[in-house]
Amino acid sequence: MTTTPQPVHASSTIVSPERPNSAPPIRTETPPPLPPSRAIPTDFRSSLSAWWSTSSYKEARLAEERLLRRMSHFEPSLPVQTKDSSKGWFGFGSSSGNTSSQEKQEIDNKLPVDQIGQIKDPLPLQNTGLVATLRNVFIPTPNPSLAPQHPADPRDPQQSFTASPASSTSELSDIPTHGKRKHHLKCKKDEGKLVDYINTLEITKPEDKDSKEAVVVLHGYAAALGFFFRNWESVAISTSETGRRTFFLDWLGMGLSSRPSPSLLNSNSSNTPIPKRVSIAEHFFVSSLESWREKVGLEKMILVGHSLGGYLASAYAVRYPERVNGLILVSPAGIPHGPEYVNYPLTSELSSKDRLNQPTRSPRETPQELDEATNAAEAEFSNQLNQGKPNEAKGEAKEWAKKREESFVRRSMMKFFVWGWERNLSPFMFLRSAGPWGPLWVGKYSSRRFAAQSEEDVRDLHQYIYGTSIMKGSGEYCISHILAPGAYARIPILDRINRLKVPVTMMYGDNDWMDVEGGHASVKALKEAGNQNASCHVIPKAGHHLYLDNPEYTNKLLDKTIKAIPKTVQ
Repeated sequence: MTTTPQPVHASSTIVSPERPNSAPPIRTETPPPLPPSRAIPTDFRSSLSAWWSTSSYKEARLAEERLLRRMSHFEPSLPVQTKDSSKGWFGFGSSSGNTSSQEKQEIDNKLPVDQIGQIKDPLPLQNTGLVATLRNVFIPTPNPSLAPQHPADPRDPQQSFTASPASSTSELSDIPTHGKRKHHLKCKKDEGKLVDYINTLEITKPEDKDSKEAVVVLHGYAAALGFFFRNWESVAISTSETGRRTFFLDWLGMGLSSRPSPSLLNSNSSNTPIPKRVSIAEHFFVSSLESWREKVGLEKMILVGHSLGGYLASAYAVRYPERVNGLILVSPAGIPHGPEYVNYPLTSELSSKDRLNQPTRSPRETPQELDEATNAAEAEFSNQLNQGKPNEAKGEAKEWAKKREESFVRRSMMKFFVWGWERNLSPFMFLRSAGPWGPLWVGKYSSRRFAAQSEEDVRDLHQYIYGTSIMKGSGEYCISHILAPGAYARIPILDRINRLKVPVTMMYGDNDWMDVEGGHASVKALKEAGNQNASCHVIPKAGHHLYLDNPEYTNKLLDKTIKAIPKTVQ
C-alpha cells in the first residue's frame, strides 16, 4: 500500500522531538543540479531524438522541478545516505550527486509513479517564512451520475453533508463506458476505495498551516501548475499576509494529476440534451475540486482561474457558493454569448414535454450541415479575432487574422476541425499519434508563444508542455462538451454569474484573444443583481497568458485583490 505524503509545516533545518526517523537529514550542502532541458527540436532529426528518449511522466516531473527551482532559495532536500538507497533528492534517481544519467533512468523506472517528484519534507523558502510542499492529494473518482440535468440547476446546500460529489470505482460499475475503464494510476485508499489524485503545490507559512481559508490557483486547458512559476512566490506572500494558505493545482485529468477514463466526461449517448452534456463535463472537474477541498480541510477559498480554469472556477462558485469568498478570473474562457447562442432554461423551468424535446448532441453529417457548422465556427473565430470590428484583430490574434483569406485548403481544414470537434476528438490525440514529429510541433508553438521569455524558460516550458501533453488522454476531452466550435461556451458563464454575492475580479491582456467584452458584460450583470464588488481590468503588454507576459503588473493586481477580500473563517 502506498502511503500518501502529508505536509509537515516546519522548516527542514530544525530538529524537533516530533521529527520522524524517516525524514531526510538536515541540509548541510547544496544538492546536485538537475540536468538542463534538451534543446528545442528544430528539425526532424532532433525531434526524433527527443521523442525516442522521452519518458513522459518522469520527464514532466523533472521539468516541473526545474520550474520550481526558480523560487528564491528553493533547494530540494538532500538524500538519505544509506547503502541501499534507491531514491535520490526530490524523489528522482540515486542518492549520489554524481550518478550517471543511465543509472538514474534505471532507478527512476523502479519507482512507483505516485512517489516520483513529491517534496516529502517541506522546503523552506528563505527570507519569506514560507514552506513549500508538493504532494498528491487523493480523492474519490468523480461520478457522472451525480451531475445535475443543467449545470446551473440550484443545488441543495445540505447535499455536502448527505452525499459525496464523487464515489469509488465500485459505485461506478453501472456507468456505460467505451471499453474497459483505465486509470493512469490505481491506488487503494480510504478503506479499500479506489481513488484518483490531484497534484498539489502548497506554499504556506507554518503558523497558517491550520487555516481554513486559502487562495487556490487553477490553470487552463493544455496547461498545468508549472505555468505559474513567475507567480508562485508573489501570490503566496500576498496570501500569507491575510493568514491564508496558498495552493496551485493540476486539474484532475490534466497536468501531473491522475488521468481517469475520459468516459467519465460524457454520457456516451447521442441523445443527451446539451445542458446535461455540459453538466457531466463540468461535474468531472467541479466535483473533484470539492473532494480536494474536503481532503485538505478548507472551508472557504478565493479561486484564481485562468482560461478554462476561470470557466470551471466560476462554475464551482455557482455550484458551491458557500465555499467561495472571492473569484479572480484571469483571461477566462466561456464567459460571453457567441453568435449561435441558445438560452437553455433550468430544469425547473421546463415542462415534461419540453424536457423530452431539448436539443441534443448531433454531429454534422450532411455536406450542407457541415458547411453551416463551418460558417458558424468561422464567424465565431472572426468575432473573437476582430472583437466585432472588421480588420481590427490585435496582439497574438494578428497572425491568425492574416491567414483568414478564403482558400480551399483552409476551408477543408476548418471542416475537418468542426467534424472532429463534434465527435470529441482531442487535439492531443494527433500529438500523441505524431510520434517523432511531436516534439518539433510543440517546439514551434513554445518558441513562438513564449518568445518573450528567456531561452532557458522557453526550453523548460517546452519540455513541460510536451511531457504533460503526451500522457494518457483524460480531462482534455472536456473541451468539445463545454465549448462549441469557435471556443464559445455552450452554456456561458454570463448566464449564471449574477448569482454570485462575493467579490469578482476579471483580468485580460491588452493583446488577449479572449473577448474582454465578456468581462464588462459580467460586471454589469453582477452590479444589476446587487453585487457592487465587481471589476474588470486590462493588463498592458500582455496576451492570453498575461501572468507570464507581464508578471509584475499581474502580481501587483493579484496582491491588491487578495488583500481586499476579508477573511471570514477565524
